[in-house]
Amino acid sequence: MNKTPRLAGQWHCLAKSVTCGLLLLAGSASALTLQRDDMIFTVDPSTLAISIGNMPVNQPQAPQKVTALSHGPTQANWYWPQRAMNVALRLGDNELYLDFTTAKPQRFIWFSLPEPVKTLLLPLAEGSRVSLKDPHWQQYLLGEMSSLNTNMDLKLPLWSQLQGGQVVSWLLLTPMHNEVAFSGAETAVKMVAAHEFNRFNQHQPLQVLLYAGRSELSGALRYRQYLQQTGQFTPLQDKIRLAPEGEKLIGATHVYLWGNGPLDVSDVIDWPGLALYLQSPGGLSLWDKIDKEGRQTLETVKTRIPQPWQQASLTAALNAALIDSVPVNATPDDPDFLPAQQAQANAIRRLAEQRLGPFLAPAAAWGQGLSTPLITALHQAGLPRLWLATEKWTANFMAARAVALAKKSGYLIATYDSYDTAIPRGVNDSWLSAQIPAALRENCAIVEAHGGKKPGFGQKGYYLNPSCMLSFSQKRISELMHLGNLNSLFLDVDGTGMAADDYHPVHPSGAQHTIAARNARMAWFNTTFKLPLGSEDGNAANAGQLMFAHGTQTWGFGWGRKDMYQDRRSPWYLGAWWPDAQPAFFFAPAKVKEPYRSVVFDPRNRIPLYQAVFHDALISSHHWHTDNLKLSEVKTTRTLLSGLYNTAPMYHLNRATLAARLPEILKTDAVFRPLHTALWNQALTGFRWLDDAGWVQQTTFSDGSVIVANFSQSAFADIPAQGLRATLADGRILDFKG
Repeated sequence: MNKTPRLAGQWHCLAKSVTCGLLLLAGSASALTLQRDDMIFTVDPSTLAISIGNMPVNQPQAPQKVTALSHGPTQANWYWPQRAMNVALRLGDNELYLDFTTAKPQRFIWFSLPEPVKTLLLPLAEGSRVSLKDPHWQQYLLGEMSSLNTNMDLKLPLWSQLQGGQVVSWLLLTPMHNEVAFSGAETAVKMVAAHEFNRFNQHQPLQVLLYAGRSELSGALRYRQYLQQTGQFTPLQDKIRLAPEGEKLIGATHVYLWGNGPLDVSDVIDWPGLALYLQSPGGLSLWDKIDKEGRQTLETVKTRIPQPWQQASLTAALNAALIDSVPVNATPDDPDFLPAQQAQANAIRRLAEQRLGPFLAPAAAWGQGLSTPLITALHQAGLPRLWLATEKWTANFMAARAVALAKKSGYLIATYDSYDTAIPRGVNDSWLSAQIPAALRENCAIVEAHGGKKPGFGQKGYYLNPSCMLSFSQKRISELMHLGNLNSLFLDVDGTGMAADDYHPVHPSGAQHTIAARNARMAWFNTTFKLPLGSEDGNAANAGQLMFAHGTQTWGFGWGRKDMYQDRRSPWYLGAWWPDAQPAFFFAPAKVKEPYRSVVFDPRNRIPLYQAVFHDALISSHHWHTDNLKLSEVKTTRTLLSGLYNTAPMYHLNRATLAARLPEILKTDAVFRPLHTALWNQALTGFRWLDDAGWVQQTTFSDGSVIVANFSQSAFADIPAQGLRATLADGRILDFKG
C-alpha cells in the first residue's frame, strides 16, 4: 500500500477562507493539498499519487522532475520536462479535475489501482461488480479482458472503486485513446490506465474527473450530470418529438424474424402432387436446381407425405432452387443493386406462383418468418407493441404484404444494415451489408499505422472509414427505407463506440473523427426519415443518436472459444448458423460455462450503471446472439434482471417456432410492457441490496417508483422466490413470478 507522506515544507491550506500564495519549486516538489470544506485531496506532483483524506486512490507512477509548480487552495499546475507535459488540477465539489497536455507523441500511464481495492464497478455492458479476489473474475479479466478500450469495451468511459466506505470514480472526459489493462497473478490482479497521445490527438488534453460519492451508482450519476451540463444528453422523449413513430417502442418486445426464402413448410399443402410435378417434364428446370439430397428424398417418398424433418429440408432445397432460378441482374458495383434485389424477390414469387401454385397455399400467406400469418398471430395474441426486424433486407422485399400488415398492426418493422466491413464478391455473397462497390472497399479501407489495410469483421475484407462511406451509406439507406417500406432501422456497429485511427494518405483521421462520422450518419438518418433508429450496444459516445440498442443487457462473451463456437460435441457448443430459417446458433438452447455463468449472469455481479445514465434516453436489450430463450439455465435470472432494470426482452422467431415461443413472449410482455409504459421517461436513480448476500435487489426511479427482484430460491418478506414486485408512483403494485 502506498501512503503519501506529508513532507516537510508542504503547503497546506487549512480552509477555503485562507488565501494561499503561489509556491514555486524548481526540480522537485512536495505533496500538496487541495481543500474545499471537508473534502481534501492530497497529490504528489512528482508521482501523481493521489489520496482523498488519508485514503490512497491512485498509486504512484514513476517519479518525474517537476518545474513551474503553482499551487492555490483549489488548484495546482506544474510541468514535467521529461514528458514535455503540463499538468493542471482543479477542485470542484467532492471532485478533482485533472488535465494533461502535451505536444509529444507518447503512451502515458497515469493510473494504478491501489492495492487495498478489492471491488471495482466496471461498465462492462450494463455494469459489473468485479471482485478482484474472485477466481472467476480473475480468470475472466486476465484471460479475456486484459486490455479494455474505454470508448468501446466499456460502455461508459468510467470506473468506480469501493474504498473505505466511499465510491471513488474516475470519469474519462476525454474518452478516446484510453486503455484499461489488467495483469498479474490470479491472486493479485493489478489495474492500470493509460492514454495515447499520437499525431491525431497530441494537441488535445487528456481530461479526467475524480469523483467521491457514497452510492454505488454515484460515478454513473455524476457522468449523467456531466452529459447534461455539456449538452450531450438527449432524453428519449425529445427523440420521440423528432421521430413520433418512436413512441411505438414504449413497452415493445424486440423480435428478430428468420427466413429469407419465399416458402415456409406450412405453405406446401400438397406434397405428393408437388413431388410428382417436380419429377415431370414440366418441373425439370426446377428439379435440376434442387440439390442431390433433396432429389433423392423426393424420389424416395414418391406419393407419400414426407416426414416433418424431410419437409423442412425439402422446403429449404426448393427455396434455394427458386432463388437460383432468378439471379440478381446487377452487382455491388452497379448503382441499381438494391432495386435489382427487389426485382429478383418479386420474380421469385411470380415463378413460384406460376409453376407451383396448385400445390401451395395462397401467395398472400407465404413466408418463413416475416409473413402475414405470423403477424396476424402476434396481433391476435394480444401483443400491441413489437419491434420486428429481419436479418436480411431481401426478406422484406420478399414479403411486402407482411411489411404492410405489420405497420397496420401498429408494429415497427426494420431490417439489419451496416457499413463497417466490405468484402470482395465470392467471399460470402449472402452477407448483404458487406457487399460494397470495389472502389469504395479499396479507397475507404482504414489503413493502420504500419501501412496495411485493417482486416474487417472475421478477418474478411476491410474495415471502412465511416466518413469516407457517408455518401454511399446515405444513398443505400434511402433506397432501403423506400424499397423495404420500413418504419425503423437497425444500423450495426455505429452505436458501439468502435473507433480507429486511419493513416490512409488520402483521408487520415483519428478515433474521435471516426466517432463523429458515425454520429453524423445516424443524425442524418434521424433528421431525414424521423423514424426510430437502433444499433449495437449504445455506447456513451453514440447514445445521443439512438432510440434503442442491443447488447448491454447480455453482451457477447467467449468470442472464438473452440468449445463454444466450433466443437459440436462440446456441452457448451452454441450451435451452427444453419438452417437459414432457424439457425441453431440463435434458436437452440445452450448451457453457460464458467467463468461466464458467474461474471455475466450472477445477479450479485451485476449493477445498473448504464441504466443510471441512459434509462430515459434509449431502450436497451440483449445482444442478438443471446435472446431470452437461448441460455436456458439462466433464463429466469435474465428475465428478473430485465424487469429490475426495466429493459426490453428479445426473441428470435419464425413460423415453425411460433407455437412454442409465443407463450414465453406473452409472459415477458406482461412484465415489461406495463412497467416500461409507466417508467420509460423516468431516470433510474437508486440501486441497493435488500439482503446481505445480494440475492434481493432494488431499483428506484425518479418518480419514486420502486422495483424489487428476488433472485433467491426462498421468499423474501412477501415477495416469492424468483419473483418481482413493482410499487409504482401512481399507487399500483404489480407482482410477477419468474
